[in-house]
Amino acid sequence: MVGMGEGKVLGEVEAAALKELVDVAVELKKSGVLGMLKEIASSADSLMEGIEADTSFMRLGLLLGALLEASRRLDAGKTAGLKMNTEDAAYCLLDTLASTKPGEAKEAGLVDLLKALGDPDVKRGLGYLLAVAKNLGACLGRL
Repeated sequence: MVGMGEGKVLGEVEAAALKELVDVAVELKKSGVLGMLKEIASSADSLMEGIEADTSFMRLGLLLGALLEASRRLDAGKTAGLKMNTEDAAYCLLDTLASTKPGEAKEAGLVDLLKALGDPDVKRGLGYLLAVAKNLGACLGRL
């Protein structure tokens, strides 16, 4: 039992929960998240006004809602694979975008495409896109 003054006493469970809460608060403080949360809380009205004025938040909300609804329709056994595949594909896409400058892209003709098919990375990328196209087509056939 831990004393709290004025005759109030915490049990072991409450004391452990309080210690854990303090530990979390300390980690949030160290990481800077606590300061961000404090700032958000202190300026909630102006933050909400900004969100209401920016239609991109509404669009993002609609898109996320559609993705959530689609995920509910997904077979429960596929959700773990969806998570991993989405993380891996998103990582590769972001890494690719970070490494490829759009302004440096050159025009490519049929001969260039045929030459590129000799590159194992191009083959792997096309193979992935073809697998996505096949699975997408199969899914569309089930709708």
